[in-house]
Amino acid sequence: MSTITATADNTKSQVRLDLDFSDIDAPYVLVNRVDVLTGAPTQVRGHGSSVTVGTTAYAPMQAGYKAVLYDTEAPLDQAFYYTATAPVGTLNVNTTFAGGYTDPWYVTNQLVTMRITSNGSGQNFLSFNSDGTVNNPQVQAEDIPATPGATITVTAVLSCNISKQFNVGMNFRDATGAILSSPSVTVPAILTATTVVATGTAPANTVTVQPYVQMTGTPLATTIGSASSVVVSNAAGSATSAAVQLQSLGACWLKDPLRPGNNVRVDFLFDPNPQCTPTEGVFWQSLDQETYAANSAAFNINNQAFPVVVSKIRSAMTSTLTLVSRTFADRDRLKALFYPGSPVLFQVPDQYALPDMYISIGGVQIGRVLPDHAFPIRVFSLPFSATAGPGGFMQGTVGARWQDTCNRYATWGAVNAAGLTWIQVLDGLAG
Repeated sequence: MSTITATADNTKSQVRLDLDFSDIDAPYVLVNRVDVLTGAPTQVRGHGSSVTVGTTAYAPMQAGYKAVLYDTEAPLDQAFYYTATAPVGTLNVNTTFAGGYTDPWYVTNQLVTMRITSNGSGQNFLSFNSDGTVNNPQVQAEDIPATPGATITVTAVLSCNISKQFNVGMNFRDATGAILSSPSVTVPAILTATTVVATGTAPANTVTVQPYVQMTGTPLATTIGSASSVVVSNAAGSATSAAVQLQSLGACWLKDPLRPGNNVRVDFLFDPNPQCTPTEGVFWQSLDQETYAANSAAFNINNQAFPVVVSKIRSAMTSTLTLVSRTFADRDRLKALFYPGSPVLFQVPDQYALPDMYISIGGVQIGRVLPDHAFPIRVFSLPFSATAGPGGFMQGTVGARWQDTCNRYATWGAVNAAGLTWIQVLDGLAG
């Protein structure tokens, strides 16, 4: 059964999502955050590469094996849950032999000849024939990662120049390469393009699955079998998490959705005399009045007392946020957050009735509170306007970035000694 597990990390203000779709060998999934009250879904931003199906970007998985996403834009102090859906996905490469290449297909007997042919419209075919002595001439493709219990389907479109019977199937193999089972479908003699579908369930100890196409019996040397496409696919699946809530812990957040390693917590309580209480942090000082500029114009009409107004939706909120950084390190964290210039997410605890908003910050002013510039407190004046959120994918979150892995393991030798795979490191399992 496919699963998605949501774990709130209130300290980092993010939700960790552990996905396991190995029961269907899903190559990619779509994850949405769903508001408990309204049911409104919001796609969770992925990090790293993506797989685009139609116009939707899916998070990639490794044969459905456990993957990790981080939702750094989840609302504070509100209940929500997550859904993950995996459509029927293509698991193999070169399904239509594009580019005129046979790779990764190969023959199982050297007396079998395999090549690419094409018709008048330019459609490619993987064609094969033997010298007339080979029994059950066969072509096979690459080994594809598979998981025990997963249902795999091979769909082939076949034709032949001489009426001939075909067999389409798959070999499930263990870690040694030994064949565990070979479910297949045999179709009557065919000439014109015929779709053949074979389905199998991976047995215990399965590591890979390998599709194949063969002609049955011992065909004449003049018999040429052809496949215009061979698609290996998994089954569709879905999962829903339990409800979860990300606690604000009485603090605000300024987050960079694309670079969440730069996220900054903003506290309300501030002791202006650090000589008495040596501490650190970024603190709230004020939020100026909200301004919603008009987006309309009035036009005077001849011989008419009242002008006519042409209006559009009123502009989004603008204001100025003032923050205080306690130490030089806090100052530098704020500067790192603002440096890229892309919109950031401004989140305030629920009791202040200020909705989450993406803001574009204008000219940043940094003031000193004393003539002595060694005194570390700085005041940040941040004029901003509410905007749409930035597009694209995030860089790794705190605890899952390359630099965080290096901070935990002093050398690459230490990473190797820990037994970490590349997939574990990329998925944030090293932290």
